Amino acid sequence: MLFVTPVLLVGVLLLLVGEGDIKPATTTTTTTTTVPPARPQAGWTVASSSARGVLVDYIDENVGGTVFRVLRLRARTTLLRWHAGSLDPPGAGALPPDAGPAIDWASEGRAGVVAVFNGGFKKSAYAGGSVADGVTLEPLVAGDVTLALDAAGHWRMGVWGAKGFPAPGFDAISYRQNLGPMILHGALTPATAPADFAQWGAVYPGGSLTSRSGLGVDRRGNLLYAAAIGKVDVAQLATALLRAGAVTAMQLDINPFWPVLGASRTPLHAPGVFPVQLDHSEHDPSIYETGWQRDFFVALAEPGPWVCSWASPGLKPGISGAQPQPLSLTGEGCRAKLRALAKREHAARNVSTTPG
Repeated sequence: MLFVTPVLLVGVLLLLVGEGDIKPATTTTTTTTTVPPARPQAGWTVASSSARGVLVDYIDENVGGTVFRVLRLRARTTLLRWHAGSLDPPGAGALPPDAGPAIDWASEGRAGVVAVFNGGFKKSAYAGGSVADGVTLEPLVAGDVTLALDAAGHWRMGVWGAKGFPAPGFDAISYRQNLGPMILHGALTPATAPADFAQWGAVYPGGSLTSRSGLGVDRRGNLLYAAAIGKVDVAQLATALLRAGAVTAMQLDINPFWPVLGASRTPLHAPGVFPVQLDHSEHDPSIYETGWQRDFFVALAEPGPWVCSWASPGLKPGISGAQPQPLSLTGEGCRAKLRALAKREHAARNVSTTPG
């Protein structure tokens, strides 16, 4: 009988599915050296990295004379959370802090914030539904492209109502929709043609050209955010995501006031600086640190060891109302990380109580 060790099994899986398709919550390996790190890629600039390798990187794509900044969250090294704004979607006051209008430093700060970026249209634009922590803020709409997030911060993107989406076994705690798909199966959809510009939102002060942002996933499961402040159409935005590798993509918010991006150089455990931003953005991404009126996404760093991950409790069936989703460490190899976390938090408490 052939005996396969856990270490060998992990290596075989990685060869079969590719670097970006495995993001384990737990594993039976006993060493952190058997899983290859997320490696840098030529043409992309690394924003942040850890013992697992690259966390966040970015590239600038010139499409029709407009430069789009494309930020990539690596699927094996980061996790994602969705937050409602203080004013939109309405009803966000019913949500706990982990999905409220500011970064939840008590929970998300423990993992470390590596990127933040804007969400989609206002509820009044009827661009799709949104759900967080068991609370439906707007019903989900069949045919709209949807980003689903589970308790481990893993993401899936697809068309709501399409067969196989989300896949069986993917138990989401948050959903965000925003219109139909710009990219499906690795190609621009017919709806991105110039004649159909009106279906992509009302442009201020009029016409078809405005600042735009969008979100996509590549064939390895990495998440791609793209945006440009200027006069661009939806096809340019979709093309920027396509060139960056997106096989599925959705538009996020548009018009100069709303696209906001920030990425840190190291995981932030308290309010700090996001040096990677959008050129000519009307807001500094620090707005997400203390509270913002519109919905947004927060990307966090996984722990360095592959045998340890961040996760929240998930949603329990049959419970009405909000179910808070604070993050905690899970996995057989979390002991060292827990000790380091306790030491850091103890030091932070001492600093905050020391007289100035």
